[in-house]
Amino acid sequence: MSWKVKRIQEDDYGCEERQENEKIKVIVTLVNNIGQERQIRVEDDWLYAKGINEGDLWPDTLPVNASINLR
Repeated sequence: MSWKVKRIQEDDYGCEERQENEKIKVIVTLVNNIGQERQIRVEDDWLYAKGINEGDLWPDTLPVNASINLR
């Protein structure tokens, strides 16, 4: 089953804020061909290096530090 990037948004660090040496993370909302959604938190640099943008198909591999939430 393939997943498409529906939305990319900055991660919300809340009142704790991002640590100075911590890389910027984003939340990527994916949708498949039957309408199921999944959210993945990844480093923004990883998305940029892979050239992934909204509307693109999601690659089969995930970065090691990704976290996944099913909706």
